[in-house]
Amino acid sequence: MKNTYFTSYFPLISILLFSTSFSISTVMMVLKVLKRLGVYGGMLEFFSENGIKLALFIVFALIYFMIFSALKLLADTVTELSLLFFSKDVDGESLKKIRLGSAFYLIAAALSLLLIQYGIGIFAVFLLATLCYFIFVVYQFSFFLTSFSLIGLVLFHVLFWSIFLFGILYICMRLYNSVMASLPV
Repeated sequence: MKNTYFTSYFPLISILLFSTSFSISTVMMVLKVLKRLGVYGGMLEFFSENGIKLALFIVFALIYFMIFSALKLLADTVTELSLLFFSKDVDGESLKKIRLGSAFYLIAAALSLLLIQYGIGIFAVFLLATLCYFIFVVYQFSFFLTSFSLIGLVLFHVLFWSIFLFGILYICMRLYNSVMASLPV
């Protein structure tokens, strides 16, 4: 296709498919935990079995949709910011070249529907799609950047996502430790 907007809907479909597969997998895990804790029987007095599954699916689908949408927004912002710092391309030709990379996520999202039983498998497919997309983007940008600019762009992305991930893990660990310390034992 010659139309540059042909792949513009790929990210939305990918987000919807990943959100669906992750939420179905999460619902299955949560139902097992609720049954093991003995809470599920009490919930059946107020809701039907399908009602509980549907309510949990809607909640988790919304949460995952928001997480993936936020990650997409962050990724686009970091990519364009890194291009602002390291690229001499003022017309945005390099951004047009990487649009096709969203097909990696679309294929992985479709594949994730086959792995609904395995939450770790879905996550692994997501990470693999991210790695493939990153390699594709670096390859496409290599035509527009010098070697030093390309190294700077890669380091910018690696540093941003590392700081982002470790920052979230640090905050979660601090929150967990503060909750555990406040429990009367």
